Amino acid sequence: MKAHVVVAGVGGLIIGHVLWLAAVSLATRSTTVDVWVLVTVAATVAIGAVCVVLGRRFQHRKDYAKAAFLWCLPVSPVLFSISVLAVTYL
Repeated sequence: MKAHVVVAGVGGLIIGHVLWLAAVSLATRSTTVDVWVLVTVAATVAIGAVCVVLGRRFQHRKDYAKAAFLWCLPVSPVLFSISVLAVTYL
């Protein structure tokens, strides 16, 4: 595997995590945390689906670095959003 693909994947993980942290920070500062947690989870899942579709397109074009970035971008936000959702509502 080429180094630029690995760097793009790690970059996607880091950027996705930072964006998720910013969204959750804004959600927890509001008075209606439970509503904003749902909005954040819905946005995370929607953006994750878009990233997967775009990642597949880039893979078919043989642009593996962009595909790796897009596939790794929603991994951390989706996992953490599910865990926050579970903590908030269970």
